[in-house]
Amino acid sequence: MEKLSDLISKKIFSFAQGRKIGYVLNVKFDNAFNIDKIIVASEEDEKELELSADRIRISGDNIFIENENAIVPATSQVFSIIGKQVFTNRGIDLGRVIDVYLSNKKAVCVISDKLAFSPRQIGVIGQDAIILGKVNATARQVNVFAPKGEEEYVSIMPIQQKIEPQIPQRVSMDSRSLIGKMATKDIFGLNNELIIKKYEIITQKKLNEIKKHNKLNILFYNCK
Repeated sequence: MEKLSDLISKKIFSFAQGRKIGYVLNVKFDNAFNIDKIIVASEEDEKELELSADRIRISGDNIFIENENAIVPATSQVFSIIGKQVFTNRGIDLGRVIDVYLSNKKAVCVISDKLAFSPRQIGVIGQDAIILGKVNATARQVNVFAPKGEEEYVSIMPIQQKIEPQIPQRVSMDSRSLIGKMATKDIFGLNNELIIKKYEIITQKKLNEIKKHNKLNILFYNCK
């Protein structure tokens, strides 16, 4: 399986113009939880743009499109889920979405910083939160989804038995919001050189260097 976090921060280039358009910030899913749109941060001003997922070609750390005309201003991000708070339909806090397991561009497992669950358990995706189970109905059992197979489920684990998340809860998909925050781990570049130290404050200069090494997604998940 692939992970959505591996897609975030990939650079996007156009074949027709030979130009770097920007980098991936997030994705939107359709009603069947297939990736529908790619949300892009503009290279020039970091404005949010989007393009259809069926217009892209992925090659290594880069994404290519035929023509930059395929990119349009981003609309509502209701169907993007990374960073959103998760609740049951009884108001139980299940953490914040930090990653999604994908199979052929389809979401098969959503990972929060507290547990994992199947997209089939999602009742509502809103602007700020995801609600599991049917709304205004008897709550469904919320199970941990085991990403070994799409149909494999186990009961939700007691909180003391849960695997501690390796990624902090605070997730922001706007790189400018990282300035002034503190890195919570050492981050190394493409040649294994240290580009930002643990506890170092993130500056615009450091942010530019992180982007150059395509490590923005790692920084998103390792700062506070």
